[in-house]
Amino acid sequence: MNEQWRAWLKTNKWKVLSVAAGIVLCILIFTINFWRTLLLCAIVAVCYLVGALLDQGGIARVKEFFESLLPKG
Repeated sequence: MNEQWRAWLKTNKWKVLSVAAGIVLCILIFTINFWRTLLLCAIVAVCYLVGALLDQGGIARVKEFFESLLPKG
């Protein structure tokens, strides 16, 4: 039974993760308000972006990204 469960989960992992994310998002919207949930998602996205940039090339990569995003006049 355990092997069947793992095989099913492996073939449907994105469906399961999407449904779980949807449930968490609904709980957040109903408990802490839509705008607070939106702010929380934006903060998490920015933190993920900074973390991914740090993984790619450290502080230099983060500086490079923000300099390309906000070029000097």
